[in-house]
Formats: sequence, structure tokens, C-alpha cells
Amino acid sequence: MDSFVDAYDEKVRPLMDKIDQIRTLLSSNNDGVNFPNVVVVGDQSSGKSTLLESLSLVELPKGSGIVTRCPLVLRLRKSIQRKVYRLHDDNKKELLDENELNILKYIEEETKELAGNNKNVVETLIELLVEDPNLRDLTVVDLPGIARNPIGDQPKNIHEQTTNLIRKFISQEGSVILCVFPANVDIATVESFTLAREYDPDGIRTIGVITKSDLAPNQDALAQQLLMNKPDVFQLTLGFIAVRNRTTDEKISLTDAHKREKEFFNNHPVSSIVGWHCLGINALINRLADLYSDRVKEIFPKMRNEIRMKLKDIREQLSKFPPDLDTPSARLAKYHELMEFYVENVLKVCFSPSSDGQITSMSNTLHIKFEKYTDIIRQYTGELFTDKYRIKVSTAISACIGEQLPNFLPHPVLKRLICEKLDQLWTATDILINECFRIVLKLLMDNNNNSNQYKDDILLMKLIPAFRDIVDLYLNEKNQIIHNQLHEMIRLEKQDPYTIDSFYNNKIERFRNYLTKLNSKNNVEQKKPLLLEKEYDDDDDELMFKSILNVDQAVQEMIYSVYSYWRLLTKRFMDYTALTLRAACDFDVCAGVQERLRHLPIEQCDFVDSHLAEDVFTKTKRKQLQQTKERLEKIDAILGGHSTTTLANHTFIGSISMEDNSFMTLDKLAQSITPPPS
Repeated sequence: MDSFVDAYDEKVRPLMDKIDQIRTLLSSNNDGVNFPNVVVVGDQSSGKSTLLESLSLVELPKGSGIVTRCPLVLRLRKSIQRKVYRLHDDNKKELLDENELNILKYIEEETKELAGNNKNVVETLIELLVEDPNLRDLTVVDLPGIARNPIGDQPKNIHEQTTNLIRKFISQEGSVILCVFPANVDIATVESFTLAREYDPDGIRTIGVITKSDLAPNQDALAQQLLMNKPDVFQLTLGFIAVRNRTTDEKISLTDAHKREKEFFNNHPVSSIVGWHCLGINALINRLADLYSDRVKEIFPKMRNEIRMKLKDIREQLSKFPPDLDTPSARLAKYHELMEFYVENVLKVCFSPSSDGQITSMSNTLHIKFEKYTDIIRQYTGELFTDKYRIKVSTAISACIGEQLPNFLPHPVLKRLICEKLDQLWTATDILINECFRIVLKLLMDNNNNSNQYKDDILLMKLIPAFRDIVDLYLNEKNQIIHNQLHEMIRLEKQDPYTIDSFYNNKIERFRNYLTKLNSKNNVEQKKPLLLEKEYDDDDDELMFKSILNVDQAVQEMIYSVYSYWRLLTKRFMDYTALTLRAACDFDVCAGVQERLRHLPIEQCDFVDSHLAEDVFTKTKRKQLQQTKERLEKIDAILGGHSTTTLANHTFIGSISMEDNSFMTLDKLAQSITPPPS
């Protein structure tokens, strides 16, 4: 049997050695790699420490209360000669001379150094490598016993500290959970089993170890628990093992304790019922060693794959990491590269024409706004056909009677009426301009927020807030320019009604001819039917003709003069407005922003350096990734196998806000206009 065990251990031993080499490299890092371990958990004074002494052949601290205050990792390896080592970082081994050094005292001192003199627990490991001819290859982790209530100077949250530490270790899928409890305690009250079931509900990696078997109050109950042959006893796939170790007060050697245990079970009635595979420390050692070997064989390929996947991920992160731009010229060149990328791949996509009709293009969006704008102007035109407007014109003309010859239109009245319509035209135009620019700004800001093209580019991410500010600044300035440009046209129109376009004269002439024919005695019978097709250019002309049929001649002439000039100026102004806004809000945006971004390093000499010079965070992150990569490459070889302040000095004129719902819109304006009576 021993020769078979030795042969099996020798086959698994190389894998264990590789795992031991990488354990230290990974233990202090959050790499998420599962190690094969045997994790020993139990309540205070459950016999954990004496059990581990029997497993490891090393005398350990024991007593009442919390003796183990930090995880103690014992790597047990079969060897020709007995040696004990303290393992440090990077697999450095310190030989501990058991002839000159009391291992028990050494562990106590190391615990004080790591956990302090208080009674709290810490996660820092103490690792020992024990080589001995009488050991089986195994790695066990001794954890602090579960403390339910603080005693003396123990921290108030001592229960939380101990259970959280236990959860951290038993949650790893590669761990075998060794739940230790004394025979004189009801298993239903053992908290370590409750914790184990949180992470191993089916009990497939949990072993129950019954200590202090000599104190079992009911021998039949002990046998039933070991056999698990009744539904009312605790069930574990890996079963239970009963042991009888030396107590803390007994001054006998471990060898003598093993002999006494064997004699104890030889004379115990349970041995005739359950068999020796469930009794004694040797049965536990063999079962754990076999399980540990199986775990190593199972987990080793997974561990190697996990390491390679993590190494691949780290390399990908480093490849996306920005280059170290150590000179101003390198940073400036990189700035222009990133700026061109931003314009081409973030801004221009917003203005691309819709190829399949699924996405509305900016040109189409603006066209819809222009149509709404046109409808509103048509409503303003309709006001000229109302009784209210005829009364207004008549009152204005009456107020001027006697100031000039009766056959001349009062020019001040004509100018005032046209200026009033121009005010209406500007109201709608002002709202249209703001609404178009808000649409563009929202589109660009939303696309900036939702774009995944630059999420992994750290340098571009550092520039994006500044680029957004430039876009915002450019659009606000352009908004103001378009406002000034179109408002200047309104101002020129208000100076004096004037045109060299024949449209106005032709329209006036047609109205006069129509009225002349209408008033001719020769056309009394057929005046309207004969003129409809010849004189009406559109529906508005027809409404105009109808609205002035039965009014005073001076009022007629004033209204159709205002109407004709209004049609002329809206025709030329609305087309120019639409062309101007199409250019400003669609065709010129990318080029305009690009030009501003190109000049930014000239206007602000420190801008590029302040954004692209490597900061502490980037340096630290790069260093961490590089160190992780080197560490994982070592492990892989062992396993056999990778905010913006730059624009604070700018003043935003007429800044566009996307959040303010109080802005007038074309829809609101259209609703506010009272439609003329039909």
C-alpha cells in the first residue's frame, strides 16, 4: 500500500511544487486564482490546533480563547530529512532550526508582529513549509476559531472578523473544508457547518472531523454520524472522521499521542461498526492527502488557463495604454492625431446622411424645423386677411387724414405696419435659430457620452472634456454670429421698405388690375368667374382678394401693399435663413470645430502639456500593469506555459442650454398664435 501511495504522490508532487512556487506570487494579490487547499475551521477550543499538530507534526499555539489570530498556512511535504522553513515573499525560504528555536514560540511572536498585541484577527498569512519522512503531501490553512462573543479586550466585532476571514477562504472552489467540532457538542449548533453550507450546500468538498471522541456522551450517536445511515443525521459526501488527540494539558509527544489514539479506537465499540477508514488521525491524513492530490490534478489545468487568460487581459490593457509622451513635440503630435480622430470618428458621424432611412439625418431634422417655421410665417400672413387687421389699417389711415393728398398712401403708416410684421418675423427666426443650435449641441453631446470608440483610449478620454467645451463654445459663438447676421437683415428692412425685385411691382399691378376689372361696369355680370384662374397666384392671393372686396379704396391699397411687400421680404429672408442655418448647424460644424481645435495649442501654450503629460495616476497604473504582467509571466513560466479648466477664460455669449425647458420653441409659438377665422 505504501509503495502505491508513494508512487501516486510522486506523480502529483511536480504539480504541487509548481503550485507552491506560484502561491506566494499570487497570495498577496487579488488575482482571483483558486488554489487547492485544506481549510480548517471550527469554533474556539474545538480542538483545531491539536488536530493540526497531529497532521503537521509541528507543535502549535493552543489554549482557550482565540489563539490563532492570522491564517497559518502549513505546506506539508514528504521528504527524506525533516526540515521546517518559514516562507516569505518571492518564495524565499528561511530555515528554522528546531534544535535552537521553539517553533511554538516563534509562531506566537510572528502572530504578535502581524496582528499586534490586541486580540483582533488579520488576513496576513504566516506560511511554514514542513518536510518530514512521515508526512503526506498536503497544504492546510488553519484559521482563527469562531468567536461568538468578545471576551476581555477582544474587539466588539470579533465574531464578524472571524467569520469574514473564514468566508474568504472557504469560498474558493479549490478548497476542501475541514469542519472541526468536539464529540460532546450537538452538530446542529456548530456554526462552521452553517458557514460551509453557504459555499458548499451539497457538501461535496466538506469533511467533518469529530475531535475529543473520548468525551462523546452517546456512542451509538457517534457511530450513526460516522456512518450517515439515517436521514436525521448530518450528511456529507466526503463523510466524517473521528479522532482522539492529546489535550493542551497533556505532556506527551505526538508519537505517543498517535499510539494512544490507536489503542483508544481498538478498544472502542465504534471500530467494529464503522471501520478504520473513519477513525484516527492516519485515516484523516490519508483521506485529505488523496483529496488534495485529486484537487491538484483537477485544478492545475484550470489554474494554468486562468493565468494565461489574465496575462492576455493584462497585455491587452497595456497595449491600449497610452505611450509615454516624454517630449513637448511628441505630445503635440499626439494631440493633433487625437484631435483628427475625434473630428472624423465622433463628430462627423453625427452629420452623416441616412443611407437606409432608419436614422434621421441632421439635414432632415433641420428641414422639418424649416417647414414648421414656414407654417408659422403663413399664420402671420393670415392675420392680414382678418377683420381685426382691416380695422387696424383703417384706424391708422384715418389718423393721417389731412396730412397729405388723399390719393397717396401715408408712408409712415406703411412703414409702421411693415415693421410690425418684421418684428413677428424676427420672433419666429430667433426661436428657430436657438432651436436648431440646441438640436446640434444635444446631438453632439449625446454622441460624446455614448460613443464607445474611445473608451479605452486614456489620452483621448483626458482630452474629451476639453473638446466638448470647444464644441459648446464654437456653437454658442456661431449662434451669436447667426443671430447678429439675420438681425442685421431685419434692421435693414426696417430702415425703409425697398426692393428692386419686380415681384413687388408685379403683385401690386395684378391687384390693381383685378380691382379695376372688378369695379368696371362692363364686368359686373362675370367679374369673379372670369378672373379666378388668371389673377390668383396662390391661395393667399385669393384670400387677400376676398378680404378687401368691400372696404375703402385707401384701406385696400394699404393692405395689398403691406401684403405684397411682406410676401417679397419673407420669400427672400426665409430662404436666406434656411441656407444660413443649414451651413451653420450642419455643413460647417465639423470644419469649424476642427479649426478651433487646431488653434487651441497656439492660443493656450500649456494646454497640450497639461493634458497629455503623464500624470501620477497614469504612471502608477502603467507601473501596476507592468508589474502584474511580469509577475504573471513568471507564474506562466513556472506552470509551463502572458477635468477641464482650459476654457475658463472664455466668455460664452448667449450660451445654449439643453436642460432649460423655459425656452420658447416653434411648437409653442405656433400654439400661441390665434388662427384667423375661416
